[in-house]
Amino acid sequence: MGIGRRDLLRAGTAIGGAAVSAHMLGNRRAQAAVISPAECPIENIVVLLMENRSFDHMLGRLPGVEGLTREMHNLDADGNPVYAHRAKDMMITIGDPHHGREESVAQYKEGTNGGFVADSGSQTMTYMSPREIPWMYAAASEYVTFDHWHCSILGPTWPNRSHFHAGTSGGRTANEFSKGKFGLTERTIWHQLSGAGIDWAVYFTDVPFTALYFDVALRWSSRFKTMNRFYADAAAGRLPPVVHLEPGYVVGTDDHPPANAQAGQRLMHDVVNALQNSPQWPQTALVITYDEHGGFFDHVPPPTMPDDRGLGSPIGFRVPSMLISPWARRGYVAGETHDHTSALAFIQWRFGLPPLTVRNEAATSILYAFDFSQMRTDLPSFPVPDVDDSLIALAQFNRIVGPADPIDLPGGESPEPETLWSAEAAVTELGAARTPRPDAPLPPPPELLPLPVAQAAAGTGRGRLVGGQPELEEAVDAGVIPDTLDARPVPGQVPDSPFMHPDQAAAHAAEGPAWREKTVTATRLPRPRSRRGPQRY
Repeated sequence: MGIGRRDLLRAGTAIGGAAVSAHMLGNRRAQAAVISPAECPIENIVVLLMENRSFDHMLGRLPGVEGLTREMHNLDADGNPVYAHRAKDMMITIGDPHHGREESVAQYKEGTNGGFVADSGSQTMTYMSPREIPWMYAAASEYVTFDHWHCSILGPTWPNRSHFHAGTSGGRTANEFSKGKFGLTERTIWHQLSGAGIDWAVYFTDVPFTALYFDVALRWSSRFKTMNRFYADAAAGRLPPVVHLEPGYVVGTDDHPPANAQAGQRLMHDVVNALQNSPQWPQTALVITYDEHGGFFDHVPPPTMPDDRGLGSPIGFRVPSMLISPWARRGYVAGETHDHTSALAFIQWRFGLPPLTVRNEAATSILYAFDFSQMRTDLPSFPVPDVDDSLIALAQFNRIVGPADPIDLPGGESPEPETLWSAEAAVTELGAARTPRPDAPLPPPPELLPLPVAQAAAGTGRGRLVGGQPELEEAVDAGVIPDTLDARPVPGQVPDSPFMHPDQAAAHAAEGPAWREKTVTATRLPRPRSRRGPQRY
């Protein structure tokens, strides 16, 4: 196993512990030869599934990964090259790059990944540097980055998130229920864990996608809790063995365009900070990934995976993915092929559960990304992401009344200066982004960001918000998800949770905050249709 540039920069940093080649861990039998589940110190597995960004767009400039190069481009509709170019502090997009099934296949363009600009305009070629998202680059440089973690199908949110929950989308390629069925009906990891007597929880910000598995939401409603409860449970050491975190699809902490990327960065920062300061940190592993690419350019053609629904030839584009844990390898780039069922494979291996599907069975676990020889005791210093309220308001305005389709913007017409692409420049930017960690723990995360624009648009009636999950109105109509949601906490009051019985809520009054201000659930608006890298180790 070779050593990458970041290891050389950290003189004396060893890759030690469980020194097993990644290719040895492509199936469960090989995993068992490395360490048994009973020997594994990981007792709490947390998964945060963000929204709609590609690997090249977010982490393509991270040293050591198979990322962007200066010459990468797509041709526009007139045959002119549009090169990958820095977002230059543009923390929100204008419109929403296409990422449906048909559009994703067009972007794939028979394995060339050459159809992004023709389908979704010049914005699809933008990338974030450490100047735009310093927290994410700093965290990736300290822990594990997966640079071949792909979303599970070429397509949108629902079928990709379904692969994490159930190892399959049931053949669905769009944000919809199966024909003739109401709700998502596949057997999930939550059914498996409950059947084995293993505790779990879904902590959500505004609306939980997981509740679209109506059977799960109705049978185990008490396991659905607010993100404010997550922070309280982490601080008290009460997190269950398996945790799924859902960002704010309406309030815009999910990174779904045109969300302000600062809000997503702050959410990830707050989650990591809460875990690092939890008494459960020594036994915790956090996986952060994105459900799909969101229409943004990625240069690696998706591979093929076995699939009983015919959706594995190929799977989807790469998405930003990290492993954060005191047992994660330091500054390591994990280069094996993964998709969202890889997270399932690790959970199932750890708790002795069988695979759910053919895809799930074929998934490469993330076990090789850990170093179990010695627990890491330091807490790396990361910058606290700035949050600009004016950008939050602008992003919310775009979600409500902005364009549904992306708009071409100037930029990317020619390669950027060579100096911008040097390894030294990238390392310098990354180093400049770090800040000393204070002796005392960072303060708890603030209340959820205010939504003055969204509230003004809703008025006294039922405003229509364009959010990351616009099809949730079907669940609202069914009464599984409420048509109004609280967006702000009130410490010490009874949680008014739609997924908690009033008696249970009263019992938790002293433990967790409630919700106060109301916003309207996202609903569908008509949407017009438009037309090799650095060495890894």
